[in-house]
Amino acid sequence: MLHLVVRKSGRVDDGPTAADLDETELVRRCKAGERAAQDELYHRFRRVVAANLFRVIGDRGELDDLVQEVFIIAFRGLATFRHEARLGTWLYRICVNVALGRIRTRARRPVTASVADLEQAAHGASLADRPEAPDRAVERRQVHERIYRALDQLAPKKRIVLYLHEIEGRDLKEIAYLVDSNAVTVRTRLFYARRELYRILAADGGGALPASTDADAGVDTDDEGGPP
Repeated sequence: MLHLVVRKSGRVDDGPTAADLDETELVRRCKAGERAAQDELYHRFRRVVAANLFRVIGDRGELDDLVQEVFIIAFRGLATFRHEARLGTWLYRICVNVALGRIRTRARRPVTASVADLEQAAHGASLADRPEAPDRAVERRQVHERIYRALDQLAPKKRIVLYLHEIEGRDLKEIAYLVDSNAVTVRTRLFYARRELYRILAADGGGALPASTDADAGVDTDDEGGPP
């Protein structure tokens, strides 16, 4: 399994916390049309939404517009929000859909984000706070840049599931929720995405990473009768 930037934990069905109860009240007030509550929701999650979008897309050029798009969709959809997932997870699902739509509009783009930017967005901290030997830092960044170039060549749906699993560290159940699919489809898509990524990495002249196997992916290649 690739360990690219950061692996996060979390489940869609974690039990309620004090923060969840606070979010429930915030959502209730937003649904009632309270402008102050809507402003609070926006300011509470704006930076998180921007970071989520940036990590997936890797481009600051349209980030502000995409953040606005996420919140427009969110405020329109709050009426149907029933707290099956936490508010942050629900917003992340919208981020994934917006990012997927953006990726689909371009056949291929140059990598405009630096790995330092991506790591800082993922960790929420400055790289300067985590000293690293210069030679190790250069080697790690070269590997990451190579992987992100390869990710750019994947079909949008494959890129999204591979990103969510390998970089975000999310499990199949949560990914299925985020991409509005089912775990079997996600598992199959992840298998083919890994295989294609390894093939791209092997062809770029930098040497291949260890080959993915059916067992590694935990997938039956007959799940959908072929690549999704």
